[in-house]
Amino acid sequence: MKCKYQLEPWQEHYVCLVDLLGRVNRLEEAYQFVKNMAVEPAAEVWCALLGACRVHSNEELGEKVAKKLLELNPKNPGNHVLVSNLFAAESRWNDVRVVRMRMKADGLKKTPGCSWMEVGNKIHTFIARDKAHPESHKIYQKLAQIIEKLENEGGYVAQTKLVLHNVREEEKVEMLHGHSERLAIAYGLLSTSDDTPIRITKNLRICEDCHAFCKLVSRLYQRELVVRDASRFHCFQDGFCSCADLW
Repeated sequence: MKCKYQLEPWQEHYVCLVDLLGRVNRLEEAYQFVKNMAVEPAAEVWCALLGACRVHSNEELGEKVAKKLLELNPKNPGNHVLVSNLFAAESRWNDVRVVRMRMKADGLKKTPGCSWMEVGNKIHTFIARDKAHPESHKIYQKLAQIIEKLENEGGYVAQTKLVLHNVREEEKVEMLHGHSERLAIAYGLLSTSDDTPIRITKNLRICEDCHAFCKLVSRLYQRELVVRDASRFHCFQDGFCSCADLW
């Protein structure tokens, strides 16, 4: 960009390069690249690196990146949640407690998961484990049927390791099943024709279990799912996702 086209890279371009290096597990190279950037790395750059550390279970580098992210933007609750999730994935519950206490002391609150979709020229909003929708009873019934079909025909097993709370296994399963995009999917299957793609927008990054859930729904129900999360678009068709399971 700089040499051939005389274009100065934006922070978004640096994020893309860090993301690419992270996808192929060249984490040390990505870290050195970030440290030697010509401009001060934005929080999004460090977030991309932290996400790659989580995917490839690089705890040592992940902790360095986490600390840098909190130093850079200590008032962003999303960054605290990323760091807390990193510690929770390693079962470091004392460190999780410290981060959560710091958030509480600073008056920071985690943004609840929320998904929305348009059906019949109306926007329908779903919040994780919420029952505010007027057709909530039908939605949860349909969701239970979907889960049963995915378990029996697709071998679906809830990835409870992704629930980063120190609670019982049954509660972890319940928390996963109540994620907002699953409620939206259930409503989409209830209220749209079989040949209509289900399009959902989510305010947070889709979790790995919901990603697997969406792939199975697209295959077993022969429905195209398009989910726009906080990271990227995911197009699910015939059991595969356009992101190739890297996001």
